[in-house]
Amino acid sequence: MVGDQKRAALGGLSRVDGSRHRFDNRIMNLAADNDRESARDEYLREGYLRRPGFFADEIALLAAMIDRNKGLLLEREDVTIDSQGGEASNLGYLGHGDDVIASFAATARLVNLVSELLADQVYLLKGRLNIKWGDDARAKRGGWDPHQDRAAWAKEGLPGDAALTAVIAIDASDADNGTLEVVPGSHAGGILEHTAIDAGYGIREEIIGPILERSGRTALEMAAGDMVIFSGDLIHLSKQNLGSRRRALLFLTFNALGNCPPKGVGPSRYQCTGPLRARDDRILADLAREFRAGRYTPELDWDAIAHEREIDIAEGIDSGWTDLTPTLR
Repeated sequence: MVGDQKRAALGGLSRVDGSRHRFDNRIMNLAADNDRESARDEYLREGYLRRPGFFADEIALLAAMIDRNKGLLLEREDVTIDSQGGEASNLGYLGHGDDVIASFAATARLVNLVSELLADQVYLLKGRLNIKWGDDARAKRGGWDPHQDRAAWAKEGLPGDAALTAVIAIDASDADNGTLEVVPGSHAGGILEHTAIDAGYGIREEIIGPILERSGRTALEMAAGDMVIFSGDLIHLSKQNLGSRRRALLFLTFNALGNCPPKGVGPSRYQCTGPLRARDDRILADLAREFRAGRYTPELDWDAIAHEREIDIAEGIDSGWTDLTPTLR
């Protein structure tokens, strides 16, 4: 169906010829280049980049997928524990199957943006759903202690800092339900020491305290469909969900081709077989349109998720922060 939709979308394009059209295109391309340059400058300076409404027209696909799969998500989840003992749900191994997650990850406007920020072609390193369920599952509303993602990636064999994560807000995310918080500019300090903090894991208070005093922390309140992209070196955290509303975020981590681990180093799923092939934006837009018309149901590729988990277990990879070995029941 997706292929038919893509052909129909391409077939509906009109052709406009003439020098005026070519001149207008040059102006538009120049403006786009300037926008991308300023976006890269902001990303390099702050360590993150906000893009409100980036997936506003398509985000209902992910919300419906979670609603439809709530029981399976709670049954097959991995669990992270914060320093206060709070549990939060997350599901990894996403984006490499044939499902709605892959459609978001490969959408051209996202692939082009992260490629611009990293100044390289990219591939999808991993995808993960982080869910603080609120009243839907009151025991699963824990937070995340201050940490840097690259602390875990480096432990797993990723060689450098040319990786970033795009976070897509599936639900409205604010202070009440434990929104993502970042420490602006903290990526410039490199990887800090991460250790166990009571039941959780992250950066100890004696290290993070002075950094927060100097740089502060920014709570990234997001509407459903907003996106933020941040460096793997950026310190980030989130509080527990103390409200009734769910807070679900999709994390898509992209790595630069030039940062691919050497063969045989780290999880085999980190190896790159080539750049991510971007899909025309209209494919995802068509899926959203078909969903609204009741002709498409967004799903997860559970077989692909199970397969990648099984490979990790066979390779002895512990992909969690808390020494919990993920299993798919």
